This record gives sequence, C-alpha cells and structure tokens, in this order.
Amino acid sequence: MGDKKKTYKYPDRLIKAQRSLAAVQAERRTYLASLPSWSGDLEAARQGLSEEQLAESARFEEAERQASHAVWADEHWASLSGEDRVAARSQLKHIDDPAEEQSAA
Repeated sequence: MGDKKKTYKYPDRLIKAQRSLAAVQAERRTYLASLPSWSGDLEAARQGLSEEQLAESARFEEAERQASHAVWADEHWASLSGEDRVAARSQLKHIDDPAEEQSAA
C-alpha cells in the first residue's frame, strides 16, 4: 500500500496570514532585485544604498517579520503536536501551489 500524504485543515485567518506573508516576501525579493548593488548579500549591498533605499529595505524587513509572526504564532499550531505540526506548517507554505506541485513537495 502506498503512503498517502496527510492533509490538514487551516482556519481562514491562518490561510490569509500565509498569503500575506508570501506576498510580502515576493515584494521584498522584487525590491531587492531592483537595487543596483544587489548581489544576494544584503549587508554588502546596504553600503551603497541611499537613505531612502535603506528605509524602504527596513520597511520590507519589518513587514516580512510581522507577517511571519502572524503565521507561526497563530493559536492553530497548539492543536497539533510533533510531526503533525511540522508537516502542517510545511504544507501551509504550499497552500496555493497547483495540486501537482503540492504532491511533489
């Protein structure tokens, strides 16, 4: 018999928080890629940034930190334990992936 992957149910607020986190992460990646000195090393790139660019970078960092906190601190995780919590968190990251990608993850 094959291994059937367990699926988890999430409250709407947690799905919304995960989608918000994914959106913030995408925005931040796009912003960082637009920086003239971006080489993948944020600390090195910061040396050549203007005050406005530094402020925008800090804003994105804080938005990502807050969005991440909303996901991992949600009370839903207390209802799961051990392996289920880890698997459910991983599965939530792929909530909007096409079905083929989810089964491969």
